[in-house]
Amino acid sequence: MTKRHVVVLTTGGTIASEPSASGLNISGAMSGEALLERVAFSENEQLTVEVRSILQKPSNAVDLVDLVEMARICKRLAIDPDVDGIVVTHGTDTLEETAHFLDITLSLDHCALVVTGSQRAPHEAGSDAFRNLASAISAAAEPVMARLGVTVVFNESIYAARHVRKLNSYQVQGFGAPGYGPLGYVDGHRVHLAQMPRCGASLPLGDVLPRVDILAVYLGASPDLVDAVVAGGARGLIIDGLGRGHVPPTWLDAIDRAVAAGLTVMVVSSCPEGPVNTRYEFPGSLVSLEARGCLAVRDLSARKARLTLAVLLSTTGEVDIIARLEETIPPP
Repeated sequence: MTKRHVVVLTTGGTIASEPSASGLNISGAMSGEALLERVAFSENEQLTVEVRSILQKPSNAVDLVDLVEMARICKRLAIDPDVDGIVVTHGTDTLEETAHFLDITLSLDHCALVVTGSQRAPHEAGSDAFRNLASAISAAAEPVMARLGVTVVFNESIYAARHVRKLNSYQVQGFGAPGYGPLGYVDGHRVHLAQMPRCGASLPLGDVLPRVDILAVYLGASPDLVDAVVAGGARGLIIDGLGRGHVPPTWLDAIDRAVAAGLTVMVVSSCPEGPVNTRYEFPGSLVSLEARGCLAVRDLSARKARLTLAVLLSTTGEVDIIARLEETIPPP
């Protein structure tokens, strides 16, 4: 086997935490070099690993500027013929968003890209930090992983970036892919794939990501929320709809105003499983929303739809959004 080269990019998070004087965790305080020292690969002579720290912060502080820079760094590495795999370590709060963002903006022809983190800090009993990093490095070094797009490796399971979600706030089995399941698993240095995801086309990325807001729908939610998004200067709105993509009927006039103001409005389902669908016809149903110019987005969570729309708006006009959105969604 040809010697493989993996680059680990650290961004902070629980996986790079150290204890404060009070005993609480300081997220991102540990350097990438210190983290990698705890992961032994001496028995694998066919693998070289280097580490580069690009951010040192908790993932709740990661912003759109960070994402654009992260994508630029990963793109340069992905086209380097001497790099076979990239691992991004990340805080778990927004890990699924970063993984999806990289997935829709990067073309990975020969290079694997794996995102990982941990639920427990390195100094805590039963920490999953070193096991997750070791598994992610093993996955990134595996040649077949380059054909999967961006993946998330967590608790020795492999997930497609498009489908992965954080499902538990603290347990080590913190991530899953509701409705889809894992792509496979990592057992030591062995990487096993049980299924291969369909990958959509990557999207061009502008220099600045415009503001896109998310509104969660709930019983009796006020339409003033929609007007506040317009007044706040957002260029897009993701409606995290009820069931098959529904809103209270009182929202319809406010949505008309939002569309008239030039906002691109997308509708997703807040359910962990199942897409939006035009199965019902009543005020506030998806049918009535589409009639007002809203776009139904299937198989994406609100947080991932938000980043997809932001990327689309960074380079295209509204008339191109539907066509480009369909390019990113793999065929059934």
